[in-house]
Amino acid sequence: DFFVDFLNINLVSYVRLASLALPLLKESGGHLVVISSLAGKIPVPGLTFYCSVKYALDGFFSSLRVELMKAQQDVSVTLAVLGMIGTPKMTEKLKNQPGGEETLKLHAATDKTALAIIRGGATRAREIYYPVYTFPWYQLTNLMPQVMDYLMTMAPDLDSSGTDQ
Repeated sequence: DFFVDFLNINLVSYVRLASLALPLLKESGGHLVVISSLAGKIPVPGLTFYCSVKYALDGFFSSLRVELMKAQQDVSVTLAVLGMIGTPKMTEKLKNQPGGEETLKLHAATDKTALAIIRGGATRAREIYYPVYTFPWYQLTNLMPQVMDYLMTMAPDLDSSGTDQ
């Protein structure tokens, strides 16, 4: 079934890999970097399955971070909260949509995104938000959830093709 496969690829694989790596990370004082999405922090119409796994990643790895801190383990967990990234698949998809060229201007370059993720992991940041506009959107959701819900009802429906599935 599609949803079970989607969960296995986008959530269960992260959890299993982290669980297998954890003993070595504890020995070495290592760190985990988890690639997530702004869609794991705010509701996005048309991306219900995608949002569900990204919210779940945040919940699992934020809880794991606190458990490791409580156990005084020197293992950090960085959650990379990414917005629109100009991957080849997403760029191609948007070029074929009305207004897509304008939307592409908001996309971050893949190389700069990779550097931001590496920098966040190397500095053992709790979370990184990239590109810069992702953090204010997240804050708006926390401060005024009803406003964000309303704004998202005006957004075009998306589908999860072009995501990191």
